[in-house]
Amino acid sequence: MTRSERLEHVRSWRASGLSRAAYCRKHELKYGTFMSWFKLEQETVEEGKFVALSSVPATEGLVEVHFSNGIRVHYRGRLDGELIKCLQNA
Repeated sequence: MTRSERLEHVRSWRASGLSRAAYCRKHELKYGTFMSWFKLEQETVEEGKFVALSSVPATEGLVEVHFSNGIRVHYRGRLDGELIKCLQNA
């Protein structure tokens, strides 16, 4: 099974509403093996990096940040260097 197939199983489990054990039984997966796939997901999340910005002009408007783990942050207001530092450390 490829890495992307393993990650797809992790994502499918999250959306399924099943316990991890029930998902494994349903898809005939070994529980211990399935548990190790969550580390792959973590490694994928850590691959994404923000680009450091040396100077950011203050602007107003809607900012939408998409993280690689699927989380989206919507912010409406003044965008400045301090906010960008907070997002980089998120």
